[in-house]
Amino acid sequence: MKRRLAAVIIAIVTIAAIATGVYYLLYLIPTGPPGLTKLRVGHLLADQLHQPGWVVAKEENYFADEGFEVVHSEYPYGSVEMEHFAAGEIDVAYVGAVPLLTARAAGVDVIAVASSNTEGSSIVVAGEIQNVADLAGKTIGSPGIGSIQDYMLDRVKAMYNITFNVHRAKVTLLIEKFSTHEIDGYIAWEPHATHAVVKGIRGAHTLLTSHEILEGHQCCVVAVRGDWVREAPYIVRRIIRWHMKAMRWVLEHPKEAEALIANYSKLPIELVERVYPIAKYPYPPLVHVNSCRIMLEGQIEAGKIKSEDVPDKEKFLSKAINNSFVESLNEELKPPTSLVSYCEIGGPALKWSASAFVETPKCPKIFERQGPKSTTHG
Repeated sequence: MKRRLAAVIIAIVTIAAIATGVYYLLYLIPTGPPGLTKLRVGHLLADQLHQPGWVVAKEENYFADEGFEVVHSEYPYGSVEMEHFAAGEIDVAYVGAVPLLTARAAGVDVIAVASSNTEGSSIVVAGEIQNVADLAGKTIGSPGIGSIQDYMLDRVKAMYNITFNVHRAKVTLLIEKFSTHEIDGYIAWEPHATHAVVKGIRGAHTLLTSHEILEGHQCCVVAVRGDWVREAPYIVRRIIRWHMKAMRWVLEHPKEAEALIANYSKLPIELVERVYPIAKYPYPPLVHVNSCRIMLEGQIEAGKIKSEDVPDKEKFLSKAINNSFVESLNEELKPPTSLVSYCEIGGPALKWSASAFVETPKCPKIFERQGPKSTTHG
């Protein structure tokens, strides 16, 4: 009887192992053409300036090079994208760091594995608002609760000890609400903020950029399914490979990148050229852990993340962010050519250095595209 039971158990285990192997072979292991593996990738509405990786990967055929046939889905802002991720509708998300951290705290098995961009948002206001103090009692638009931009408004309130109302709407509607006086200004990912300035609506001007609110902050990231990080890292490695190749292309071909961003976001090329220097693309694209820590603490203080959901912040961040894929592939992929390197990225408020940025004791070469500093004030 015992022998028979043991034989049955062995048979069940064997069948389960074979089934698991077949699953990985047929679904998880990326293969080259023909028979590309379908990959569901999410990104934000008209946010190609912050998320150029998927655009370039599509145009340059990097998806297929890594064995993927990509199905794209677009979302109005990050927390909505994370809801669809939690529902199992997408495998990879280009999404803001704040909605990712919020979703992770709520129990969503999502992990940030690469940076898409840092900084890149602005607060634009009507002409009668001349300084931050003038925001008191006004209504400022935001592209959605749980977004990085929404967090930035919380941070402005705390930094300047002022109170104002927040009106949330889809990013493409904010400029309309501003023009009809429904809101007095708005924060948005570029180029949607500066669009009001270029159009000359109500004497619009840039009051603050996110660089001035939280210098060098992580903005959008590339996030993937947590089970793939743990059980199928070869998939994640291929995803990060095409992302890094795409970001290297962006840095090496700035004018072509501007044209692609304008085309995909359906915005004037002149507008994209004006705001292009505002978003930063450090290379290698490591997720900035320090600024994620600051934003996590800010979300907890604002009550948007429950403190009981994050009893240990460092342990939480170590599981929410995994830079090992970028670190590994950085040795394989050559860095961009003919670009400026730097070893100082911070300011007096945060006292960051490149060593903190890359989480290593030495200051490596980190590459950014050449270009003038933003001069959007006025």
